[in-house]
Amino acid sequence: MKYKKINDATVQCIITQEDMMEYGLTLTDIFERNEKGEEFLRDVIERAHDEVGYQITGGNIAMQITPLKDQGMVVTFTDESPAAFKDILQHLKEVLQDFGAEISRQNDNTRQSKIEAKPAEDYEENRRMFVFASLHQAMQYTSTIPNKYSVRSHLYKEGEAYYLVLEKNRLSYKVFNQISAQGVEFGNLIAVSEERILYLEEHGECLIRDRAVSRLRRIYTA
Repeated sequence: MKYKKINDATVQCIITQEDMMEYGLTLTDIFERNEKGEEFLRDVIERAHDEVGYQITGGNIAMQITPLKDQGMVVTFTDESPAAFKDILQHLKEVLQDFGAEISRQNDNTRQSKIEAKPAEDYEENRRMFVFASLHQAMQYTSTIPNKYSVRSHLYKEGEAYYLVLEKNRLSYKVFNQISAQGVEFGNLIAVSEERILYLEEHGECLIRDRAVSRLRRIYTA
């Protein structure tokens, strides 16, 4: 595992497939938040003190988990302020782009091919995607978003997971970050790219288009 201290409140940890195997973990353990996955994530946070001097204050910690192409993942944890959440997104974008480029170079060298390595996916800042283990969790999250905010949003289902895509649209970045930060209490944040959206369109099912937040919120609070 490789740790990086972004600031006093925020730490990022890159966990490889080999790390996961050493702990006997799969991504399913993490995203289903079962006992094994929760214990591992607590260990990741505790080890941050020894690795980069991260001070655990005992307050609430917002955690973002994004899978990588090599079956590893990036875990970023911070306090729940909108400013800290914005730092998470920026550094996540950078590490994913760097990681994707490195994987492409490694694959290119292995094949001894002269073909130029494929660039990393273009991860977007104006869209946020959350994955939930159940529809109930998605509705719980949308109920925390005030009615005064009109959020352009879409709900997909693939397999047993539900994907909620939020678009900044006319929201300010301050508000967009605030409502996004609330989402990590109920689901996992995934970096959005056009390729990922197209994959969901092709392999998943679009349950609600354009006004998913308002519709789910209305169902949950009815």
